[in-house]
Amino acid sequence: MAQRTFPPVQEPSNIPKSTITEALKVLIDVRNHPVLIHCKRGKHRTGCLVGCLRKLQNWRLASVLEEYKHFAGTKWRENDICFLEAYDVSCIRHCLQSIIYRYYASRNRRILCSEEGVQKSRIASSV
Repeated sequence: MAQRTFPPVQEPSNIPKSTITEALKVLIDVRNHPVLIHCKRGKHRTGCLVGCLRKLQNWRLASVLEEYKHFAGTKWRENDICFLEAYDVSCIRHCLQSIIYRYYASRNRRILCSEEGVQKSRIASSV
């Protein structure tokens, strides 16, 4: 079970891009599923992370913002909207292209991401 934390969002720049990117890596790794995403009230930090996931899933920005506002209710914040508009998912898309699986044994599978360049997929089996 993985647990990740990040600070409250008072200003869009308060959540480091790397924190959201690391959280997205956990979310897209099916070995971590099922996943529960939650923050203190389940609106702002959760909404920002899910909104970034939706952008990664190629949702239109208008739909991302509509979903965020729907679940945040009257408590939605302009700072969160700015954060969602500004977050660039290309960094995680680059990582997705470079993910490789290495099998050291049938049970020990890990996802590795090389930020330096795209690596070709390689599967090594111990069979």
